[in-house]
Amino acid sequence: MAKRILPYRDYSEHDVLNLFSLDTSAYTIANAKSDAAAGGAFDSGVVVKVKTGELPGDLPGGLSEHASDEDLRNYLGASPTSAHIGYNAYPYNGMTVEPAGIGDVAVGITLRETLAYDENGEKLLYYKQKLDEAQAVLPGQTVPVLTRGLVLLDSDAVTGDPAVGAQLEVGADGTLVADTSVGNALVATVVAKSGSDKFLCKISF
Repeated sequence: MAKRILPYRDYSEHDVLNLFSLDTSAYTIANAKSDAAAGGAFDSGVVVKVKTGELPGDLPGGLSEHASDEDLRNYLGASPTSAHIGYNAYPYNGMTVEPAGIGDVAVGITLRETLAYDENGEKLLYYKQKLDEAQAVLPGQTVPVLTRGLVLLDSDAVTGDPAVGAQLEVGADGTLVADTSVGNALVATVVAKSGSDKFLCKISF
């Protein structure tokens, strides 16, 4: 796992959406152990778009009640096919986001990672304090998405080496890229930078 967004952040909580979880259907939960396997989708600092925005009704989330080999149920440890083991559903937020691509209408940038395991392969489901210390949420849980503010981004979050003052648009795999002059929405401006490693960006989605 990695953090594309660095500790310096300046924003109002009114500009943070706490409505969506990261969609994990394109990945297995085991991929969360490896940033490379997940393509960086589980990182913090990923530009995301809405995948499923249907309101879940009166409940804040749903219960995972799919096949016995379904990812979230296995992560919880539910084994309904085994003798004398009951069925426990895994609660999840059904409104989801996924990494945005070139030309997509993005909703914001994730402030926390989505982590299933720690660096030792232990389930963070059982270590909530460590999960919080890692500034992460579990798969299926709501991930905060920043829509406007000032953030310091790692080079993994920005494609290329844009200059100070450059305007950015949504690039591939949830990254930002310098304006390509093809009419895509501009969502950020580089305010300052440190070499090609760190970019202080003012974002507004």
